[in-house]
Amino acid sequence: MRGRFSVGKEVHSPSLNLAALFSIVLLLLAGCSYNGPSNNAATPGGNTTTGLKKRVLISNQQTGTVFIVDAQRDQMSNAVLTAPGGSKMITTGGFTAVLESGTNNTVNFINDSTEVAVPQIALPASVEDIALKADGSVAYAAVRDAGVVNAVAQTGGSNIPVTVPTARRLAISPNGTKLLAFADDPQTLATPNAFFVIDTATLAVAMIAPPANAPGILDQPFTAVFNNSETQAFILNCGPECGGKSASVTLVDFSGPTPNFIGSTPVAGATVGLLNGSTLFVAGSPPGAPNAMGALETINANTLGLSSSIFIPTDGLHLKMQLAGNNRLYIGSQTCTPGPGTSSQMVQGCLTIFNTGTGASVRPQVSSARINFDVTGIQPISHRNVVYVCQGGGIDILDTTTDALAATQLQPSPQGTQVPIGKLFDVVQIDP
Repeated sequence: MRGRFSVGKEVHSPSLNLAALFSIVLLLLAGCSYNGPSNNAATPGGNTTTGLKKRVLISNQQTGTVFIVDAQRDQMSNAVLTAPGGSKMITTGGFTAVLESGTNNTVNFINDSTEVAVPQIALPASVEDIALKADGSVAYAAVRDAGVVNAVAQTGGSNIPVTVPTARRLAISPNGTKLLAFADDPQTLATPNAFFVIDTATLAVAMIAPPANAPGILDQPFTAVFNNSETQAFILNCGPECGGKSASVTLVDFSGPTPNFIGSTPVAGATVGLLNGSTLFVAGSPPGAPNAMGALETINANTLGLSSSIFIPTDGLHLKMQLAGNNRLYIGSQTCTPGPGTSSQMVQGCLTIFNTGTGASVRPQVSSARINFDVTGIQPISHRNVVYVCQGGGIDILDTTTDALAATQLQPSPQGTQVPIGKLFDVVQIDP
């Protein structure tokens, strides 16, 4: 396996009024960025909105809030929404679902057009992952310790549990008719290395198990990437990285009464993937990779043929992948081995930027003043050469033309609301 790898190139790349001053003092005393969150973003208890044309939401675990940012100017607004323990966010159909990472066991909804937070929905235990139906009407929450996936209506009208043992990760089809659920440790299931398909219309659950004549075709199934279809998906088998034997990508069709295992190709590691046209990008961290590196492989989605395999300069658990402008593929991991920076204030974190045109890999430097260097959110900004990245509890803006920190980072609002710090987790764009 290792012999076919090449190491990607790495490039190291006018005065304040009294109200504004008072706001800043409060922020400093609180150790965070905003005081007094409300359920209405612009005017608590009112009906006005920010009026911004290109909005980005940033979740903050520490304050239990979601901030609204002007992504045309890289500037904070004064708008903030309550979302206790807000961490992972999914946005589609005019709504954003916010996963609660603390002890409240809730999923929160935000109406993107009105900038209002919909009342929270209580769940039986901590939520591990969320998915959102294409029209934003229903969120699906993986509640591992309760052994269920909850279908939660954003109107608050229903909250239906579906039994899935140790449900940890979710993947939803493009139109939201099928939901795949993956167990925390699939090898401990009654039928080892199975995963589950939920029909979102009926909430019927079907278990997809490896065939008896090819039991190794599924090995620690970790997550999936749908093949531009409601009933076909590439299953990413984590393999050795998760305690299994062999990592692979397996294309499964589950449209009929018996699943059809179309084909499978071995890979070095597979914990995150992204489909771009006929190319499937897959990343992971194979045990024994040199110099604490990860692996990135490209697969022909039509033939399942392996197109390229390279090592990338970040190890750890790869969970984030986004394609940005200028042929840049952003790959984020957690619990990586940090690399040295050019000064004591800088460090190479858990982000790899891969140039799909040249094959070069860049590991950008970030401030060393972080709680860690985990990449938890990546959002390319449309029609601009910048990408917002949440890493280590902070927010960075990177330039896709230089593969480094942009000259302008997130700025305070004109009214004095400061850039949040501490426990920023995820970032999503809610406008075109």
